[in-house]
Amino acid sequence: MGTDVYQSLEVKQLKVSTGGTFHRAAQVLQFPASTGKAGATATVGYVNTGVDTQMVTLAQNATADTWVVPLPNLKEGDIITAIGIQGQIESGGNTATVDYDLRAQTSVASGCTDASIQAGTQVSAAADTLLDGHTTMAADYTVIHGAVPYFLVTCTTAAATDIELLKLEIQITQQ
Repeated sequence: MGTDVYQSLEVKQLKVSTGGTFHRAAQVLQFPASTGKAGATATVGYVNTGVDTQMVTLAQNATADTWVVPLPNLKEGDIITAIGIQGQIESGGNTATVDYDLRAQTSVASGCTDASIQAGTQVSAAADTLLDGHTTMAADYTVIHGAVPYFLVTCTTAAATDIELLKLEIQITQQ
């Protein structure tokens, strides 16, 4: 029995540099939209059932409604190389738009700052559309001490449209 278990194990070698550190490139981390919270702008407001699903829904006639999704468990030195968003746009022929922005709040002596790191490519649709946006970073972002990266999602819906947000993603290289 023990021999069967050992024979089925696959051993992967971790590349270790001469400095004793490891490097894992192109790791994709996923963050369910339901882990977020409503932002400052709420004309209609997102519905986060949180009970049976991991998605949030924004109903029709919303103007620039915001949703904030934290990115927990990132470590200092992690390098973010790409961002993405997934979900669905439901449209009755009118246009709905989704903007997503990787941002960071950083503690400094004069108070916390908040800045955009990379805006995702806007998704705009006037028909039922799979929301599967991905954006490569213009410049890689390294997580630093005192910084708290997060996503700010801003959506606008027209009559007979809604947006379902399923998850946000980051691609990182771990050091």
